[in-house]
Amino acid sequence: MRPHLKILVIEDAVDLLEQITSSIGNTITYFDRSDVEISLLEANSVAKALQFVREDGDIQAVVFSWDVVAKVKELTDVVPLNGVLNENTSPAAESASSQNANEKTTGEKSSARNALIDNNARVIDAIKRIRPELPVYVLGDAVKGLDIVNQANGIESFFYRNDIISDPESILGYIINDFDDRNETPFWTEYKDYVVESNDSWHTPGHSGGASFRNSPYISDFYRFFGRNVFVSDLSVSVDSLGSLSDGTHAIGKAQAAVANTFEVRHSYFVTNGSSTSNKIILQTLLREGDKVIADRNCHKSVHYGIIQARAMPVYLDSVFNPEYGIFSPPRMAQIKQLIEENTDAKLIVLTGCTYDGLLTDLKQVVNLAHEHGIKVFIDEAWFAYSLFHPALRDYSAIAAGADYITHSAHKVVSAFSQASFIHVNDPDFDKDFFKEVFAIHTSTSPKYQLIASLDVCRQQLEMEGYKILNELLSNVAELKSQMAKFKRLKILSPSDFANMFSHFESDNIGHDPLKILIDVSALDYSNQEIHRFLMDEVGLEIEKFTHSTILVLLTLGGMRSKIVRLYNALKRLDDGAVNLSKRKSKSPLPADIPPIHLDDLPSKAFFSPREAIPWQNSVGRTAAGLITPYPPGIPLIVPGQKVEQAHIDYLQALASQKLTVQGIYDGEIYVVADQQ
Repeated sequence: MRPHLKILVIEDAVDLLEQITSSIGNTITYFDRSDVEISLLEANSVAKALQFVREDGDIQAVVFSWDVVAKVKELTDVVPLNGVLNENTSPAAESASSQNANEKTTGEKSSARNALIDNNARVIDAIKRIRPELPVYVLGDAVKGLDIVNQANGIESFFYRNDIISDPESILGYIINDFDDRNETPFWTEYKDYVVESNDSWHTPGHSGGASFRNSPYISDFYRFFGRNVFVSDLSVSVDSLGSLSDGTHAIGKAQAAVANTFEVRHSYFVTNGSSTSNKIILQTLLREGDKVIADRNCHKSVHYGIIQARAMPVYLDSVFNPEYGIFSPPRMAQIKQLIEENTDAKLIVLTGCTYDGLLTDLKQVVNLAHEHGIKVFIDEAWFAYSLFHPALRDYSAIAAGADYITHSAHKVVSAFSQASFIHVNDPDFDKDFFKEVFAIHTSTSPKYQLIASLDVCRQQLEMEGYKILNELLSNVAELKSQMAKFKRLKILSPSDFANMFSHFESDNIGHDPLKILIDVSALDYSNQEIHRFLMDEVGLEIEKFTHSTILVLLTLGGMRSKIVRLYNALKRLDDGAVNLSKRKSKSPLPADIPPIHLDDLPSKAFFSPREAIPWQNSVGRTAAGLITPYPPGIPLIVPGQKVEQAHIDYLQALASQKLTVQGIYDGEIYVVADQQ
């Protein structure tokens, strides 16, 4: 399977379209690119062109003939126009009729010409709305070339149309070169070439390319299981040519710059010990002792630990919880606005962009309000790393919303190895030097180079085929939902269901990631344990998350259609009752009310104070010295600096009755600040 460079050519004059495609097509063989499949696709109208861009993810370049007549109705579905325009009086129609020069005044001709430029610029905007990564090459009149470039954004390059017909190699060579640049993997390519050289290792790591494993009668099976390449590619920072992760030099620096370009941010960085570390790096970069930070209580525990490490003062947004399904929603927009307006001295606001269950905050509102008050915005977008690469998801992207700092777990839903993470920075006030020092505090000087390589190729996949894969996944999800709508007991929860669960869902413009399939299993007669056992042991499906009434299934970039069919088959058997499972055991939902967080002191002060362990049942009135975090859902119930109340004890007792895991309780005891005698 080869990379496919499919070039879409847009021209509404049939003869000219044939001329252009024939000229370019006949020169493909001159480039001798056996490593890349190159093909052409013709569109003789804007409507057809936009349909191709939406449906064909193999398109990697667009050649747009500027004099195409773009009708308003062809553009309004993709790029809404200001005001209501009638097709007969549209700028495009005016432009077409302006060809009768004798019937128009000079002023009218000029207006029509400008209207044509405006509408053709909208064609490029429409293409970029669907796939911003697609390069657009404009063919036009050389005399008008400067006007076109001035009035149309998003043009990759301009070519005189007659030159293309007489010398098509010029544009094809340009397109191929750009394709190669986008497809480049600076680190992975150099890394692979170095490994293939099989240099004699006189440096770390100590296994010396796997030699210590191969020659051992005890651990050679470890070598055979993973294979030669794992060991010979396990290098260290002693290999100068590959660069340093901490300094961002050489091939690593080039790869990070490529990521920043793909994600449309100022800077991007690789982190090899997870987004937990990425979150803590950002928080320690931005916050100083006593600084105020507005934080979603539902944030990952790494955010809470990062606040402790920075010795900052959090102002927590309340959790909004639906006990029937065991689902947390994003915080209420009204409270976000309230806390921002009451804490204009806050340095930062931290939110989870996409919850575990796929609920999405309207981040544009948050960013705009925070920036009005000079507050930076940091979004943990661990579960939504693909958001920028499809128009159905992009409106909820933290990057598209203008957030200053974003973290992506590149291993959760896209194709990097576990522990591989991106940090993205868009802050114009970014202190790069201090960031590097904090980065050095948290990261190893001996990073796993396989993880770095996986981040490099992960970017490549999102750039070159992210749209295509996501488009197919979204189509498959739609089909799955359509088929499951016929089920009698199982159902996929929809936005209308979320609207019934959370009163602020519609008013706050909360979205939902359709690739996180949340299935209501409450109508089944089986226990969760039995459902889990059936899915895992009998049909080989490992499910992401269970609650007392739901199962969560993640569709990632590896979500092949055959997997979806196998999932559907298993769910259908459950729905039909065609399984031999134990009946449901009585199980209560989680408590509805989560006690709010009231801090007695800085979390860091309590965390680093002398502490003692006491039975959690006897902790009422004491100040917590550590995080108490129930799983699921993994959201802290108690944070350091918080006085334990009876409501917390009642909540923990309810959790204990359900035998749920609670982190922060050790042999029935929790840590509290020691009494000062």
